[in-house]
Amino acid sequence: MLTFKKISLLLLATVAGLLALAACGSPAPPPPPTRTPMPTFTPTPEGQVISEPLTQPVGQEVATVLPQPVEPPPVESQPADAQPGESQPVEAPTAEPQPTDTPAPAPAEVVVNSIVNVRNGPGTNYNILGAAQPGERYPVTGRNDAGDWWQIGYNGQAGWVFGQLVTPQNVETVAVAQNIPAPPPPTPAPPPTAPPPAEPTAPPAPPKPQYEFSKAVVQRCDPNAGVTYVEGTTYKNGQPASGYEVAFSYAPDGPPVATIQSGPHEGYPGWRTGFYSHIIGSTGPREGDWYFWIVDKTGKRISEIAHIRTDGEAGDGKCQQGVIDFDS
Repeated sequence: MLTFKKISLLLLATVAGLLALAACGSPAPPPPPTRTPMPTFTPTPEGQVISEPLTQPVGQEVATVLPQPVEPPPVESQPADAQPGESQPVEAPTAEPQPTDTPAPAPAEVVVNSIVNVRNGPGTNYNILGAAQPGERYPVTGRNDAGDWWQIGYNGQAGWVFGQLVTPQNVETVAVAQNIPAPPPPTPAPPPTAPPPAEPTAPPAPPKPQYEFSKAVVQRCDPNAGVTYVEGTTYKNGQPASGYEVAFSYAPDGPPVATIQSGPHEGYPGWRTGFYSHIIGSTGPREGDWYFWIVDKTGKRISEIAHIRTDGEAGDGKCQQGVIDFDS
C-alpha cells in the first residue's frame, strides 16, 4: 500500500523530471515554481482506482492507478476417485421440479331434457315442489339406492328428478343421499260404487236347427180296435214333399224296426204327396212306446224324434191310431 510519504516522494520526483525537460528545450529561464499544496491524505480501500487529478507545476494531470487484488479462480471440486491431472466434467445443477396446480374436479350436475316435475322425494308418490325447464342445470347432491332418481339443489331446498328425464354429468362419485324422506302413506282407494243397472237384453235367438227336419209333431192319437198304426206327412217349408224315409223303433236312435218312403212310390202309387204309414200291429191293439224320425239314404238321422205311446185296449181316451208330421 502506498503511504503518504511515498506519494510525496513520487510527486517530487515527477516535478523534478519535468523541470529538467523544460530547461533543455527552452533558453528562457523557467518561471518560479508555484508551491503545490500537499494533498490531503484519504485512505483508499484495496483495489480502488484513484482517478482524482493532481495539480502539477506544469499544469499536467497524472492519474495514479493502484494495483487491483486478483481473485483466485474458483476451485472445482473433484470426486474422491479422480486421478491427479485428470479433468472431470462438472455436472450442471439439476433444477427442482416446480409444483403444478391440480385442476378442481368438475361439479356433478344434471341437464334437464324436457319439462320435469321436481318432487320432495325419489318417487312419483312424493309431493311436487315445482317444475324444471328444458336446458336448465342443477347441482347434484345425492342419489337414491336404485340410482334412478337424482337429488338436486332446487330453489334453496333438496329436490328430486327422475333420471330418465335429465342428462347427468360428472356423477360417478355421487353417493346415496342421507336425507331421503320417508314415502308418504298411500292414498286410500275410493269406496266401490254400485254398478249401473244392466240394460235389458234382447231375448236369445232360437237355436239354429241341427237337422234338416227341425219339427216332429204328434198331431193326435185316436182309439182303434182293429189295427195299431201311425201315419202322417213329410213337409218342406210347410209344403208336402215326397221321397223321404220315415223310420220307427222302440228306443230313441235305436235300431229301426222298419222304414217307409213318403209319397206315391212303387207299391203305393195312390198315396198323396208326402204321405206315409207304419202298421205297428194288425192282429189287435199293441201296447208300447214308439219313436219316429227321418233318415237319409245312408241311414243317418236328419230330423228330430217324435214319441208316441199306444195302448193295449181300445176305448175312449186310448191311443191306437196316431198322426205324426215332419217339417223343415
